[in-house]
Amino acid sequence: MRAAFGREFRAQDVPRGGAYVIRHFDAGHVAYREMVLPAPFSFTKEPQDDLVVVSVAGGRVRRTLGRQQGTFGAGDSFLGHVPGRPCSGSSADLYASAVTLPGELLARAAATVDPRGDRPLRFTRHTPVDDRHTGHWDRVRAYARSVCDLGAEDVPLIVGPLAQLLAGAVLQVFPNTVAGHEPLLADTRDATHSTAVRATAYIDDHAHTDIGLADIAEAAQVTPRALQYAFRRHLGTTPMAHLRRVRLAHAHAALKTASPLDGATVTGIAARWGFLHTSRFSAAYRAEYGRSPRETLHG
Repeated sequence: MRAAFGREFRAQDVPRGGAYVIRHFDAGHVAYREMVLPAPFSFTKEPQDDLVVVSVAGGRVRRTLGRQQGTFGAGDSFLGHVPGRPCSGSSADLYASAVTLPGELLARAAATVDPRGDRPLRFTRHTPVDDRHTGHWDRVRAYARSVCDLGAEDVPLIVGPLAQLLAGAVLQVFPNTVAGHEPLLADTRDATHSTAVRATAYIDDHAHTDIGLADIAEAAQVTPRALQYAFRRHLGTTPMAHLRRVRLAHAHAALKTASPLDGATVTGIAARWGFLHTSRFSAAYRAEYGRSPRETLHG
């Protein structure tokens, strides 16, 4: 409990028939918790280098973070903790989920918008921009939960992109000093054909590893935004779409050589190459190869 709420966590006795339940998933880049806390409690969380987004499914929680205070109920999402700031609060009969992201990951996400660090990242409000952005966060969080259900060991190529997706979503959903600004002119100048060539070579050599936009940009020696411009300008696609297509080709090769008699399944091969949703994988596979992955696997 203190890992989630800090050393100053105090709770009353759990009501008869109730119990504290915390379901925890930790993959290094991202931590996801689901919490059922039926007894009233209070907490003070010391400053740490992480950000926590809390989404309330039931009960109410009061939270103080700097000068911002709030009371949140079912359907609300808010920043429960931001890097370097203490927070405190109280709740009763709480049912909620919490996504924890390290400050370093947020900084890398912010660098895709402001690569020179001209605008230090600071959250100006601790609730989403509007209801539409709240809905976007709910969908991203639901996807994160589905990954957690599989387990990090079963989907190693998904965990890294998931963490980047969550960090990017946080910057889009919660008002801050970085997101929403126009890119620098230097990004458009670096969006050359040679940039695209370096990036595609790196993707081809590392598609089997946990890589994302920032890794590809670093290998191409440009900013992530310049990399995106280069792919749109010269390849008519995005870096991550190209990565998915390369992984789809590897999955196709694996399906052709695998045997159901050895326990191979479409779901297992798809997940190994970073495709979590079998139905989406099947649709993409059919569009690319003109047949279903099951037909390929069973020959």
